Amino acid sequence: MTIADELARLQALRDAGSLTEIEFEEAKRKALHEQPKPAMSGFGGASVPGQILGVNEETYCTLMHLSQLLVVSGLGIVAPIVMWVISKDESDLARRHGNRMMNWLISSLIYAFVAGLLCFVLVGIPLVILILILDFVFPIMAAVKANNGELWSYPGAIRFFEED
Repeated sequence: MTIADELARLQALRDAGSLTEIEFEEAKRKALHEQPKPAMSGFGGASVPGQILGVNEETYCTLMHLSQLLVVSGLGIVAPIVMWVISKDESDLARRHGNRMMNWLISSLIYAFVAGLLCFVLVGIPLVILILILDFVFPIMAAVKANNGELWSYPGAIRFFEED
């Protein structure tokens, strides 16, 4: 029996008065959760609701924000992008956090480039220092918020991706 058949059977029972609204919702929830999970695209594992690659969504989003701190090793740009690309189609929460993170990442690169150019006239030196500080403070703040289940938009980030 397919999931559509089961849902139609439950609907018919509810319409006939054999199931209360509460019983119908409970049976529907069980029917939806007991179906085989689709394979994750490209990773061969089973997709589990509330998890990304076997990690809780909030934890994954926290790690995604913190991955920007790998900038000292050169992975601070690559790791967050890879984590976002892998998870954005699997989890709406990861997509929303990732969009905010990517907006800051791109904005920060633009601000750093402009500040670097302004260093030739010495005005950019304090701006470069400010951007470096914000590149460490903002990901930590976003990670703490993500760990608490909150979405946080990076202040000053240009909106390249939708932040719904």
